[in-house]
Amino acid sequence: MGDLIPVFGNDAEYGDEIFPFIRRVMKELKRVVQKIRDGKLKKLLEELAWMYIYVRQYWLWIVLYILLGASGSVLGLGTSVVSRNLVDAVTGVNSQRIVEVASLYVGVGVSQIFVNAVKTRLSLRIRLKVTNEIRADIYEQVLNTDWESLAKYRSGDLLYRVNGDAGMVANNILTFLPNAVSVCISFVGAFSIVMKNDPAMALIALAGAPISLIMSRYRVKRTRDLQRENQGLSSDRTVFDQETFQNLQFIKAFSMLDQVKKKFYKLQQDTIQMSLKQNKFQTGTMIITSLVGQIVGYACYGFAVYRLWQGEISYGTMTMFVSMASSLRGSFSSIIGLLPALISAGVSAERIMEVVKLPRESAKDDTQAGKMKEKAQETGAWVHMENVDFAYEDENWVYQNACFRAEPGEIVALIGPSGQGKTTTLNLLLGLYHPQKGSITVGNPGGSELEASSSTRCLFSYIPQGNTLFSGSIADNMRMVKPGASDEEIVEALKAACAWDFVEKLEEGIQTQVRERGQRFSEGQKQRLSIARALLADAPIMILDEATSALDVATERRVLRSIIKKEPHRTLIVAAHRPSVFSMCSRVYKIQDHTVLEVDEDGIRQFLNDF
Repeated sequence: MGDLIPVFGNDAEYGDEIFPFIRRVMKELKRVVQKIRDGKLKKLLEELAWMYIYVRQYWLWIVLYILLGASGSVLGLGTSVVSRNLVDAVTGVNSQRIVEVASLYVGVGVSQIFVNAVKTRLSLRIRLKVTNEIRADIYEQVLNTDWESLAKYRSGDLLYRVNGDAGMVANNILTFLPNAVSVCISFVGAFSIVMKNDPAMALIALAGAPISLIMSRYRVKRTRDLQRENQGLSSDRTVFDQETFQNLQFIKAFSMLDQVKKKFYKLQQDTIQMSLKQNKFQTGTMIITSLVGQIVGYACYGFAVYRLWQGEISYGTMTMFVSMASSLRGSFSSIIGLLPALISAGVSAERIMEVVKLPRESAKDDTQAGKMKEKAQETGAWVHMENVDFAYEDENWVYQNACFRAEPGEIVALIGPSGQGKTTTLNLLLGLYHPQKGSITVGNPGGSELEASSSTRCLFSYIPQGNTLFSGSIADNMRMVKPGASDEEIVEALKAACAWDFVEKLEEGIQTQVRERGQRFSEGQKQRLSIARALLADAPIMILDEATSALDVATERRVLRSIIKKEPHRTLIVAAHRPSVFSMCSRVYKIQDHTVLEVDEDGIRQFLNDF
C-alpha cells in the first residue's frame, strides 16, 4: 500500500490546488497585458484563424449539425414549459385542458427521442466525413513538406500529430460551434422564460456566474499547460511503441527486453501521473464550482417554495422555476466548460501548424522535368555538382567546393569512410537536401537543364542502404513505382535484377507475400527485389547506396551489367566499398576531409588499403 502513495497523492494536496487560486486570479489582468506584449494573444488568434479555414470549408455540414442541436435544446425547453401546464392541470388549476396538455407532453417527449436518434446518426456520418477529410488534408500537407525541414521530427511524433492532434482539431471544429449554439439557446431560452415570469428568480439563478467567470480565467492557462504536456507525452508513447516494434529483432538480439519493458512501464507511470495531475486540477476547480452551484440551487428552490407558500405561484410554475433554474445554471456551466475543449483544440492546432508551416517542396518545374524524362529515353540524362558547399544546420560542414559529374551510360562510384557524406551527396542529388552554395543540375545532353529539386526526382530511381520493402505481394511492391505495370513488365524487371531465379520458384510467384520489412527473404534477395523495382520505374539515372553489399561479387557484377544492357543510356551512381564495383566505373570520387576529389587507380588502392 505504501507504494501507492506517490502515485495517487494525498487528499490534503487538493487544498494546495484550490485555495491559492484567488491570489492567482488577482494577477490575471497583469498576465493578459503581458501575453499581449509577448505575442501570445496573436498566437491564439492565429490558431483560431487556422481552424476557421476548416469551419468555412465545411460550413454546410456544421450548420446542419447546429440545427439538429438547436432543435434538441428547443424541445428540452418545451418539455419544461409543458410540464408546468401538465402539473397545473393535474392539481386542478387548469383541469379542463388535461388531455390536451398530456398529449402535448407525450408528443414533445417522443419528438425528442426521434430528434436525438436522427442527430446521433447524422452527426456520426458528418463527424466521420469531416474528420477523415481534415486528416487527409493534413496528411497530404505533411507529405509535401520539404524533407530537410521535416527530418528534424521523429516519425512517431509526426504520426501522432497527423492522427491524434488532427482528430482532436477535427472533432472540436465540428462540435464546438454546434455545442456552443445549443448551450446558448438553452441559456437564453431558460433565462427569458424565468425572467418573464420572475426577474428575481433569474437573478438568483445567475448569482454564481461571477465566480464561474473568475474560475474560468484561472482554468484557461492551467488547462492549456496541462494539455500541451499531455499531448507531448502522447507523442512520446507513440514514438516509443513504433520504434520498439520496428526494431524488435535488434532488441531481442541484444537481450534488451528488460530495458524496453522498464521504459514502457516508466511511460505508463508518467501517463498515470499526468492523468492524476489533470484530474486533481479538474477536481479542485469542480469542487468550488459545484459548491457554488449547489448553494445557488438551494436558494432557487427555497425562493420557489416561499413563493408557493405565499400563494403567488402554482405547483406547476414552481416545478418549471426549479427546472429552468437548473437549466440556467447547467447551461452557464456548459458555456464555461466549452473553454477546455477550445483550449485542447488550440494546443493540437499549434502542434499541427508547427509542421504544416514548414517550407513546401516546389512543383514549379514538374512539367519541364516530365519532358526531360521523356527525352531521356533517347539521350539519357546527366547530373552535375558545381562548387557545392553543404553543412547540417550551417555548422557541421560535410564538404566545401565539391564537384561531381555523371554522364549517360556511365557508372560513377562514390567512395569514402563511413559518415563522411556519401549518403548525404545522394540526398543532395535527389533534392532532399539543398546546398548552401553552388549548384546541382540535371539535364539531357544537348538539351535543357534544371536545378535539382522535388520536380527532378522523376529522373531518378533510388535504392537506399536499408530495407525498403512494404507489406503486400512482390507485385504490389513493384507497382508502387509504376501502378499500371503488367505482370510481363514486372517479370522482365526481376530478370534484369537477377531476382527472377528465386521468385519463379516461389509457389505464388510474383503474388507471394513479402511480409513486413521483407522478413521471408534473405538480405541479398531483398536487395535484388529493390533493384528490380527501381528498374521498373524506368528512370534515366539510378542511384545505388550500398545496394549490392549483400550480393556475392559474381552476382553484383552480373546485376550491374544487366542494368546497363537493359538501358545503355542509363546513368548509374554507386556508393560502395568493394573493389569489384570500381573496375566497372567510368570515374570514382572520394569523399573525405570535407572535400570531393576524383581519384585514379592509385587513389582507389590507397583507399582500399586504408579501409
